[in-house]
Amino acid sequence: MRTSFVTSADGTRLRLAHWGDGARDMLIVHGLAEHAGRYEHVGAALAAAGWTATLVELRGHGHSGGKRGHVDRWSDYVHDLRAAAAGLRPGWSMLAHSMGGLVALDALQDGGVMPSRLALTNPLLGVAVALPGWKIGAAKLLSSILPSLPMKNEIDPSALSRDPAIGAAYLVDPLVFQTGTPRWYTEMVAALARVHAAGSWNTRMAVYVGGEDHITDPLANKAFAERTHAKLTVYPELRHELFNEIGKAEIIAEVLGWLGEEATCATG
Repeated sequence: MRTSFVTSADGTRLRLAHWGDGARDMLIVHGLAEHAGRYEHVGAALAAAGWTATLVELRGHGHSGGKRGHVDRWSDYVHDLRAAAAGLRPGWSMLAHSMGGLVALDALQDGGVMPSRLALTNPLLGVAVALPGWKIGAAKLLSSILPSLPMKNEIDPSALSRDPAIGAAYLVDPLVFQTGTPRWYTEMVAALARVHAAGSWNTRMAVYVGGEDHITDPLANKAFAERTHAKLTVYPELRHELFNEIGKAEIIAEVLGWLGEEATCATG
């Protein structure tokens, strides 16, 4: 893994991780509380398949600037994607997971980020985590008066994968955090509304869903894929992090296979 830094529109310094030196560019967008180190095996697989892969650590994540788990405006994440994509070659593709999927889709609607194709793994198009009612109410109130107050995000590490080693590593990872902020929550809700209200999509998309995902909502993800005519693949027994699941090599190969086929069609 190689690293570099770019600056987002408001001056926030963002770290990029790079794998491979292929003829095609792929931008990876991670989920909430993640960082580049959790995608080493994905980047290596992309490099082996002939891609140049770049992962952007969004503000508040990994080694990028910003408060952990906080965003003032969801559009700040969109600007982060723009900064990361600025150096990519025409015809680049995007792979986005969970929160990164919502960021990517909002960026597509914004018009400032235009990949040729987009693969989404358990995108955040609905919340399956059981949030206490008082916490939802508090987040809405505090978004205006204490927007950056850290609050536990309710993510259960055992819900990430059937492999217990994944949850155990998540708990001790110094770059992983288990908080969010009131403003992050209200901005996420607003982004969800924008994406679900969108009438048309110009990017070829594929959606990969774990049927036993209890972090994002499988039903919402399947409904989105059907509404947008995206390629839909459901793994009935799998949990949230498809690329960290038991049998992950086959899943990664399937996703990269679709991206590779699409790239061949686009260039041929």
